[in-house]
Amino acid sequence: MKLQKEINRVCLFLLLPSLVGVLLFYIFPFIMSAYYALIDNMVDKNFVGLENFTAILQNRLFLRAAKNTAVFIGISVPLSMLSSLLFAMGLKNMKRGQTFASLGLLFPIIVPSGTIVYFWKIIFDSNGLINKLLADFGFETRDFSRGWLSMAVIIIAFLWKNVGYNVVLFWSGLNWIPQIYYEVYGLEGGNKWQQFKAITWVYLSPTTFVVLLMSIANSFKVYKEVYLLYGAYPTSEIYMLQHYMNNQFQSLNMQKLCSAAYIMFLVISVVLLVLFYAQKKISDSYQ
Repeated sequence: MKLQKEINRVCLFLLLPSLVGVLLFYIFPFIMSAYYALIDNMVDKNFVGLENFTAILQNRLFLRAAKNTAVFIGISVPLSMLSSLLFAMGLKNMKRGQTFASLGLLFPIIVPSGTIVYFWKIIFDSNGLINKLLADFGFETRDFSRGWLSMAVIIIAFLWKNVGYNVVLFWSGLNWIPQIYYEVYGLEGGNKWQQFKAITWVYLSPTTFVVLLMSIANSFKVYKEVYLLYGAYPTSEIYMLQHYMNNQFQSLNMQKLCSAAYIMFLVISVVLLVLFYAQKKISDSYQ
């Protein structure tokens, strides 16, 4: 008993720096942002209740940013997961060159964002590679900074940056599935698609859930690339929530910034709760 108490004290002492860091840099700012969201300005600091939240939900720029962010996540995350799974399955079935192929997929993860942006500018700039090829073959050049093409560019950049990481997760999950399951199912006459539904998809569901969460989290990090490509005020098609919040921060409008952050936090929390519930129901159905 005495030894256990001593171990607990040592563990608490070792965890103390991390706990202090979480308190100072996460919990305290989270509480203070709630206070800022409930006052009218940083000078008078009059309590206004939920007026800031109501104003945010009626703000045209915020609604446009929320819509664009939802569209981006709704397209990029499924594409990332599907392509990652296909790459992982192909990588697992490769007889040779697995190491070089995996290194190639992981290469985008270690490349700095500035280098990535320079690379995409070379390709998608008004005088870039694609427009040069279009002009050489007699086609009309395109403006990749406007319309649906601008959204397509950042989706491509997101996929190039994040697919390799998801491939590693899926590949790890695939390697945990015993090969004998496929052999037995094959002897019973099951084809590849039936094996995928009955074995791969079932045993890969926990990994799929992790990849989904990581993909959603990483989708909010694409702001760096969008900012470097198109600036703080891009066209309305790619004006994201991060643009809105960054611009509010630069103008020191803490009330709108904190209100938008809390709305974003609540929406993400609800989405995650739904995903956790769905994953639990799926896992329970297989048991």
